[in-house]
Amino acid sequence: MKPTKEPKPAKWYFGLVALFLLIAAFLRIWHLDRIPTGIVMDEFDYVLNAKFVYHTGSNIFNNWSPWSLSTFPDEIPKGELTYLVSLPFVGPFGLSLFTARIGFALISIISVLIIYGIAATLFGPWIGLTAGFMAAINPWSVYFGRTAYDVPISITFYLLAFLCLLKLRGPKLLLTLIPLFLAFYDYIGTKLLFLPYVCITVTGVWLFIRKREDTKWFALILLGALLIFGHFVFRVQTTTASLRINQLFTPFDPTIAAEVDDQRRLTLTTPLTTLFANKPVVYVKTMVVKFFGAFSPGIIFTNGEGTATFALWEHGLFYPLDAIFLLIGAALLLTQAPALLAIFAAVIIIAPIPAIFSTEGTTYVHRASLMYPFFTMLIAYGIHGSLGWVRRHARPVAIGSIVLLYLGLTANFAYLYFFRFPYYNSESFGLSQRLYSQYAKLAAAHNYPVVNVTDTPQIYFRNYMFYSNLPSPETIPTIRGKMKAENYIWDNTVFTKECPTKADIDAGKTIFILSNASPCKELFINRPMTAISSLSDGGTLYMLFNDMLCSNYALSPYPAKFTMDDFAVENLSEATFCEKYIVRYTDPLYRPQTSEGNWATQ
Repeated sequence: MKPTKEPKPAKWYFGLVALFLLIAAFLRIWHLDRIPTGIVMDEFDYVLNAKFVYHTGSNIFNNWSPWSLSTFPDEIPKGELTYLVSLPFVGPFGLSLFTARIGFALISIISVLIIYGIAATLFGPWIGLTAGFMAAINPWSVYFGRTAYDVPISITFYLLAFLCLLKLRGPKLLLTLIPLFLAFYDYIGTKLLFLPYVCITVTGVWLFIRKREDTKWFALILLGALLIFGHFVFRVQTTTASLRINQLFTPFDPTIAAEVDDQRRLTLTTPLTTLFANKPVVYVKTMVVKFFGAFSPGIIFTNGEGTATFALWEHGLFYPLDAIFLLIGAALLLTQAPALLAIFAAVIIIAPIPAIFSTEGTTYVHRASLMYPFFTMLIAYGIHGSLGWVRRHARPVAIGSIVLLYLGLTANFAYLYFFRFPYYNSESFGLSQRLYSQYAKLAAAHNYPVVNVTDTPQIYFRNYMFYSNLPSPETIPTIRGKMKAENYIWDNTVFTKECPTKADIDAGKTIFILSNASPCKELFINRPMTAISSLSDGGTLYMLFNDMLCSNYALSPYPAKFTMDDFAVENLSEATFCEKYIVRYTDPLYRPQTSEGNWATQ
């Protein structure tokens, strides 16, 4: 079912396909070892467990089987199979930002090719080509294609399943169940989307595109999807995934009762109060607000999410120009192929379901992201349709103008992402955690004892484990023993909750690392210190006392004059590392701050 007839692609057509794939690869792989500046949260769990699974066949704590199709015990429930993406890279080649994320970047590039395939199949080769270019430069796809998050992986397999429905015939259609299975087990949030998405795409393709052909095979796909979902539901109470059920937003959520109480307390006495201020009404209103929040122009086209790890803050998930072509594309598709628009609209409408039913915030860039590839294809349709309004002799100028506009927008996005974002928002991916790990690693080379005092020693130890590339067949048994015993010591480096004694500090033989929020910092008042500070404002993130590693170098009073090479932290010499990332303030003593934000002098 093609809404328009297009001429056969020219001989150079596939050269353009190669070009958008090359652009996609460049934007997702260039300096992947440096940007994002670190690795955080779910990324850590997937990558570290992949390393342990590669060498031992089990997770960090050795209490899980890869064949169990269950979430990792002792961790926040996440995608059951996502660790497989980084396993072929971190397993044989060790832990680094590049090996951790290259698998995810490659799948992001594949997703660009899949979007091209879907658009080319539905709308013709030239709209497919346009969709390929738009997907290659899409800010959301580039940003998350450079991370080790699970959502883009699941979305890619959902798209691949749609492409299989469009391209396969007869019994080969059953191969669609493979990407559906992987999509289901790669992100725990999109499990809520699984059956609605399968019903929409399978029914839509069978009814409107295949004209009721291959009915038996489409029915078997629906049955297979039910079995996948049913298998999970049957076992969910026996796995840690059941913890996420408690995070579903229902009318019985405490926030609903609290909102009802507030409304009734702040309302004039009237019989209408119980009619309009009750749990069902408040619940439905909250759901509606969450739903429309997913389509916020501010999030999509200008600023993105407010969470630092999920946004640049100064750029949307799409380009502002995309908004025009998105509207044009939807309007044209409505007139030329309303059945296809119905399929797209249905998928877009169900996309926010994970965000709507979550009590853990409304991070639309993750939980509503299934809509973004379909937006991309509508944008491509709008661009192509707009060119159809232009007279033939003027089309080269129109095409050149659109290309130049998107070149400028892409260049601006690339400038912001590669040259500003790692500086003004370096902590979004925990650069300071990478820095204290490198500091401890360099200190260990001199046999300097380092004690990192923290309320979460396991997390700090995991950071050190990753950035120091500790796990190996020889070290894994020792690491597991230390994790089990909660004894987070490696060589001369200690991660602990215990505050040191005055005698330990006065001896001057141990380097102490404390965060700015540490309850132990009062022991160090008026003592000399160096610091790991925020690149954006120079504020203290970690204080270093009895610094023996960097104190003899020419340290700056604030971080400044960084280049791209400086973010290859593990490759820096000791002198460069210290002079770039360790600061000595004008007043080199630790002073507590007053309530006005001034340094106390006594």
